Amino acid sequence: MSEETANPSVKTPRYKRHLANYLIDKDFQLRFFLNFSLLFIFGLLLTLGFLFWIHSTKYDKGVVFRLREDTVKVYQKGFEIVNGEEKDKFVEKELTLPDYDHGLDLFTIQFKGILLFSLLYLLLSAIFVLVYSHKMAGPIYNIKKNLKLLLEGKDVDKIRIRSGDEFQDLADLLNELIDKKIHGKKN
Repeated sequence: MSEETANPSVKTPRYKRHLANYLIDKDFQLRFFLNFSLLFIFGLLLTLGFLFWIHSTKYDKGVVFRLREDTVKVYQKGFEIVNGEEKDKFVEKELTLPDYDHGLDLFTIQFKGILLFSLLYLLLSAIFVLVYSHKMAGPIYNIKKNLKLLLEGKDVDKIRIRSGDEFQDLADLLNELIDKKIHGKKN
């Protein structure tokens, strides 16, 4: 009885990771990347649009002002010439002055807006992940179920996957394998 041992002087080749090694199924991976990128770009544009809207409204050095509803009486000093003499004169005017609203500084508005849009983006991302993962998990579940039936010796007609779902090419290959090897059909 001879046991084979690995020769320590012979090194097994190490595979370097290249971008080409990460793109195994380019169509699937690039389509997934494109869909997720579009969702990200949509969220970014929504947030930037909100910030642009904030900056296009009236504010002064980061402080937002609101006009009061009531007016304030002010007295403006002026001069009046009476009998050739210059005398002080106070003219009453009613003005509406800007009133600083402590709850409306620009940081608070931006923070609340960005927080709101981030939560909206998180919700959209969750919906996207749920829908897209369903398009992947459904076919994988169906393929697993049919392979288990084959292992148990039961007859399997065809692996059926909804149109628009991922892994259609894998299901077609497995169906071809089932037809050739199990049912004995030749193409």
